[in-house]
Amino acid sequence: MVIALIHWKIKPDKVCQFLDFWRKEAVIQDRRGLVGEFLSEACHMSEFSWITWDLTGCEGVYRSYINVGMWGDTEDFHEQVAKYFSDDLKDFEYELRVRTILRPTCWRMGDCCLPTHDSGGTL
Repeated sequence: MVIALIHWKIKPDKVCQFLDFWRKEAVIQDRRGLVGEFLSEACHMSEFSWITWDLTGCEGVYRSYINVGMWGDTEDFHEQVAKYFSDDLKDFEYELRVRTILRPTCWRMGDCCLPTHDSGGTL
């Protein structure tokens, strides 16, 4: 399994445009290798005092979203997502997105399950 992280820095007045893009255009056609994918807005340190990695320091300039994708392997991720990457700045981006791949070294599993359906409006 691999985990793909993409950090998006979105212009505050273009958040709706970005969310529409993610839900309706950045579609994964073949999900057989996908464990789950989560687009998440970064929380502010004032909301949770124990946060030490602040991704929200520039709200007036951009809003941080982290896309976390869990995949069976890098080949599945590349075939369904990475081969379509471009480094063209989109209209809603403040700065070009950055990406990395994580390979889990150790893990724990709990009793809680991943959601079984897409969030509303996501294709």
